[in-house]
Amino acid sequence: KYLYDLYKEAAMPFSWNAELFAYAKQIGLLCFSTPFSRKGVDLLKSLDNPIYKIASFEVVDLELVDYVARQGKPVILSSGIATDDELKTAIELIRSRGVSDITLLKCVSAYPAQIADMNLREMRLLGEKFGVKFGLSDHSLGNMAGIIATSLGASVIEKHFILDKKIRSADSAFSLDRTEFAEFVSAIRNAE
Repeated sequence: KYLYDLYKEAAMPFSWNAELFAYAKQIGLLCFSTPFSRKGVDLLKSLDNPIYKIASFEVVDLELVDYVARQGKPVILSSGIATDDELKTAIELIRSRGVSDITLLKCVSAYPAQIADMNLREMRLLGEKFGVKFGLSDHSLGNMAGIIATSLGASVIEKHFILDKKIRSADSAFSLDRTEFAEFVSAIRNAE
């Protein structure tokens, strides 16, 4: 698929954001999002978004990276398809805007990702190489990758969530429902 088509299919409508941010605040959850444009950044800024995540496909969009960094909030970058040089450029740009709270997520851009292909030890190496915190953007099935990543020192684990497994979407195959996500969190806490 072309990125445009994927984003069109998988993008969350802007109109949902305010309700989700309000509900998260009501139940004591930290809510943040991944913008794909300046308009998305502006929307999130209006909702007092506390952290910005940049998808690996967008690491090369230096205009977007710069605009996110200018918000002065922590930034999470997904490695995915980005090269080391592209990550270095993005991280240097973010730091040049005064942001030092940067987390780099190891990500295999396969959906779902096979655990045998994830090379989770690379998380720590990426963190050391770029002098940032590290974690995992987990598109695998089940809990195993998140547990391993936690035991290797990941400070952030991203996992997709779905309300109902009957819903078909771009990420439904590797998303966890409420029960599975509760089990995932419990397993992560035990691994910690």
